[in-house]
Amino acid sequence: MEPRYSIDTWDADKQAYTPQRGLSVPSCNLTLRQLRVALKELREMGYSAHRRRAASGEHYDNDSGVLIERMDGESQ
Repeated sequence: MEPRYSIDTWDADKQAYTPQRGLSVPSCNLTLRQLRVALKELREMGYSAHRRRAASGEHYDNDSGVLIERMDGESQ
């Protein structure tokens, strides 16, 4: 089964992650290819949309304005 993802951005007014308007792909049930398109478009909108791992493998430096979740029950 191909992995599926959702991508949301932080809405300061709602104090919650919400779907980002203006993307050419949906915010939910994205393929990896669509996720890459969404990330590119978010960067063009001014988000850094970065995620870096520490040497231990843990995520230690992320763009907190962008939330990506894997939706098919598998770990990232």
